[in-house]
Amino acid sequence: MERESMPFRERDERSASPKATRCSSPNLKLRCVQARRCSARSSSPGKNIASPKGGVTPFCAQTPLSSTASQIALPIKPKDFRVPLTCFFWYYTGSCKKPDNKCLYAHYHTGTVAEPPISINGRAMGGNRAKNMLGSISQREEELSIRGAEVYDGEQRLVAVQADLEERLNAMAAREQHIQQREEAVQQRENTVQQREQSVHQHEQAVQQREQAIHQREQTIHQREQNQQRKRSLQHEQAIAERETATAAREHSNYEREQAFATFEEGMLRQLEGNYTSIASTVSQMRRAVSNAQGILANRRQQVLYHENFSNNVQGTHGQGRYGGSIAIDGAIGALGGLDQMLAQGEINLHAQIHNAIKRQ
Repeated sequence: MERESMPFRERDERSASPKATRCSSPNLKLRCVQARRCSARSSSPGKNIASPKGGVTPFCAQTPLSSTASQIALPIKPKDFRVPLTCFFWYYTGSCKKPDNKCLYAHYHTGTVAEPPISINGRAMGGNRAKNMLGSISQREEELSIRGAEVYDGEQRLVAVQADLEERLNAMAAREQHIQQREEAVQQRENTVQQREQSVHQHEQAVQQREQAIHQREQTIHQREQNQQRKRSLQHEQAIAERETATAAREHSNYEREQAFATFEEGMLRQLEGNYTSIASTVSQMRRAVSNAQGILANRRQQVLYHENFSNNVQGTHGQGRYGGSIAIDGAIGALGGLDQMLAQGEINLHAQIHNAIKRQ
């Protein structure tokens, strides 16, 4: 807004400069107004209207009187216009009293020629042309005063708008600072979240690697367990086969032993039967011998008793007294009886043993 207000300030300062005081003289007043009007009209494009003398109408004459404030230009030299103006005297007479560096108009063909001054000598012209010129100048001054008031009102509005704009700019700056702080906080949070995401991603990768390692270890352990189980099963099968082989061998050896034992038992039984038969015959012979000895002893006892009873000898031939021989014979008979009983009992026991052995067989 300060930049927009600068042209108005510069215009006021330039209007108060010594150049502006030159137009205050009666002779140059009309020329200054004409220069300002030409400078204001020179900014509008348009066709050049041919002059009555066959020349070209100046560019400043193409702008209407109702131009806006933005089209008002500062009083500058006509040869410095956007479309420079060629000097009237230089164009129509071929020469000018002023040198090139001091003349306000251009001393070369620009395509646009300036209007003739009111008077070549600086005097006011008479007639309808001067009257019309003065009327247009007064009308122009009225328009300039009205436009000056409009410009002042615009400047006041511009000051208010500028203050409002400054307030809005301050609020916008505070809001921008607050937004920038929020953006920085959001950026920090985003960086923190990104770092946490990276750490979580790294942790997930580490956990995944650990899971893979654990899975590989589980597979290895499972494979080892399967190998051990297979090995144990093979060893168990081998042990069972060996045990079955050993059992079969043991059974075979037991069978052979049983066969040998049966053969041995059969041989022993036969031998026992033979021994029993021989023993039984021997016992029978012994019993018969004992019976015979008992009979002999009984007869001998009868003889001894008879000899003892009917003999007068007190002592026998063997130094025994009376009844001593019979008593000895009775003892021998009793001993033979006991021997007979023992032989009978032994025969019974031997018979029972043989019977039990035959039963077991």
